[in-house]
Amino acid sequence: MKILIIQLRQLGDVLLSTPVAENIKFFYPNSEIHFLTSETAKDIVTENPFIDKVIVLKKGILNETKTELKIRKTGYHAILDIQRTGRSKRITLFSKAKIRAAFDDLRDNLYYNVLIKQTTEGYTAFERLDILKAIGIQTPTKTMPKLFFSKAVEQKVKDYLKRKKISKYFIVAPTARKTTKMWDPEEFGKLSQILSETFSIKAIVVYGSNRERKIAERCSKHISNFHIIDKPFSIKEFAALAKNATFSLGNDSFPSHISVSQNIKTIVICGPTSGWFIQNKKTLLIYKGLKCQPCNNPEKCPFNLACYKELKHYEIVDKIMEFLNL
Repeated sequence: MKILIIQLRQLGDVLLSTPVAENIKFFYPNSEIHFLTSETAKDIVTENPFIDKVIVLKKGILNETKTELKIRKTGYHAILDIQRTGRSKRITLFSKAKIRAAFDDLRDNLYYNVLIKQTTEGYTAFERLDILKAIGIQTPTKTMPKLFFSKAVEQKVKDYLKRKKISKYFIVAPTARKTTKMWDPEEFGKLSQILSETFSIKAIVVYGSNRERKIAERCSKHISNFHIIDKPFSIKEFAALAKNATFSLGNDSFPSHISVSQNIKTIVICGPTSGWFIQNKKTLLIYKGLKCQPCNNPEKCPFNLACYKELKHYEIVDKIMEFLNL
């Protein structure tokens, strides 16, 4: 039985969809699982032992047509379209798969012949497991997202740390794709300074693009024992860095998702959104605690994102210390 999972973007969403593949392999060990995603996100799912093949959908209508033909020719038993983009809808419909499943959106359902009502409260990664009902999996295992990388990548990161004479460290990720999901970089720095001094540990400040380096620099000005990475790490390199970190501190964004995938202690500074992380022994979610929080509508916040802007490092340091308990 061949099954295709579709999750094209965003990076965090792709990682949060990996438990779907793991569950299919557990319940149907002889199945062949393929994963369709974007070129940017492919490294999130390559080398995943629960995924037999990764298909990359490149930009452009010609590439979409080629992919549609390839998928139709493959002859999938089921296609699970988690995201429902315009491209994924067309690909699913054209596939002629026996099961063409998606979450019921009350509109544009003509592309699918199996619609699943999705749970909309709780951890997003677990909510996505509802799609498995389309192929007969009624009680999936709530496995956490996982990101895999090679020993060569891990060694490359270890060599980098050795050159920089860094042994014990924690990660500080003060940037985010959207400014509406980003705590003040200076507050990140002040908090990181306290953690660095308390645990006698270096803070490695990371960023995802050259555009974000200035944010990392603003954060670092408040930390005495720090290192800013020379250039952005690849997705797998960052995962290897996270795997060997003592803990991670970041926004409600992709770097924190990667840290969670490596099963290390992760502190997430949350603002207007919720549901993207689950709080447990390894993950601490920090909220300002305003009555309006979370609103899950940051673009239309009438309070100028007070949930972030009024949150100060000294308010949360004790809670973080208790959580770390190193």
